[in-house]
Amino acid sequence: MNCIVRNFFLIILIGMMGANTFSQNLNLFLRNIEEKRIDGDTYQRSPFDSTSTITLTTMVNGIRLNKNHLVKVNEESLEVKDDKENNLYLVKDVFYRNRYQSDKKLELIFNAPARQASKIKIKGSLLYFTPTEQNKGKVIIHNFLDSKQNLFKGIDTEIELTLIKDRELIDIQKEMQKKIDKEVEKRKKENGKLTEKEQEEVKLAREWVNDMLRLVNNSSAHTLTFQSNIKIEDAFYSFKIFNVEGKSISTGYNSVDNLYQYHLTEAPTEGCYIQIVREVDTAVRELEFEFKNVVLP
Repeated sequence: MNCIVRNFFLIILIGMMGANTFSQNLNLFLRNIEEKRIDGDTYQRSPFDSTSTITLTTMVNGIRLNKNHLVKVNEESLEVKDDKENNLYLVKDVFYRNRYQSDKKLELIFNAPARQASKIKIKGSLLYFTPTEQNKGKVIIHNFLDSKQNLFKGIDTEIELTLIKDRELIDIQKEMQKKIDKEVEKRKKENGKLTEKEQEEVKLAREWVNDMLRLVNNSSAHTLTFQSNIKIEDAFYSFKIFNVEGKSISTGYNSVDNLYQYHLTEAPTEGCYIQIVREVDTAVRELEFEFKNVVLP
């Protein structure tokens, strides 16, 4: 298999969006185009490594970017064609996730156009995410340690988030073990026996449920466990717990079913709070861009 990489350096400045849409103008610079052609047998390689691609490196200017001002490509808006009117599509590997970023450098990877093509055109938009408490993109929850009710009450009627007290975990552990047993029996009836992968999944689920109580009973371990009706990893951009000084004390979490156990660097005390950042329409602005007649390498 042969891999041919060609580079083409250019800078294009394009003014985006009128003042009636956003007070700041997005200037998207096209800094570099790299083409990678794959020849030969590719059947043993991943789709990402076996596809001829073209990588566009752009720089985002004209808008503020930092931890509270983030940007990502609006994938649904992309329209990419070569001058032979062939559509190009985004190329993604198994680890690809279109996440918000504060970095000005933004890469777009498409399948390579036809060899006969000499130009491409790109039209689309970026999503500009600026979460604040005012636009409901940032949610601060105080006084939650003694709360027995839904922490999202009065914030969002579709989300239920409850802090689970240590003593409640014992009953939950029993219920979850029963659910695991029920699921195992269901799969055995359907397929006769569990596959090796399923056996490993069951083993890990049981271990997590047992570890949940072990960590709670370990005086040197600091954890908080929440029950949620939504997948936290999908619904929230970030979920952090801060101490009274405003320092983040959450280092990550484990989850099974609808339980999320957060690990802390110190014991939570009165005055600590939860900060949730979430992508909502009121915190996101769409900024359009267009590249015309981009010469291919």
